[in-house]
Amino acid sequence: MRSDNWNERDIVEFDIHCKMKRCWANELLSFLAMIEGFGNIGHSGLVGFYADGDGDCRPKFTNNLENFQFREPMKKTNIESIDVFDAG
Repeated sequence: MRSDNWNERDIVEFDIHCKMKRCWANELLSFLAMIEGFGNIGHSGLVGFYADGDGDCRPKFTNNLENFQFREPMKKTNIESIDVFDAG
């Protein structure tokens, strides 16, 4: 269950390194900015990023988060090919 009462134990800081084609970089950074913006105003909503795996979107990501654990999508939309991750 999510708590709105943050304390220092709830906060982690980490870096993500990404290597991708330039044409996708603005899309990814805009996606992240929108997630941040929703958090800033307290808005809940679905934000999507089209991962064109059979096209030219072939990003490579690394991160330095200790004990990173991959999570399976928690929700599927009514569109079968869309996976949704929801931490709270």
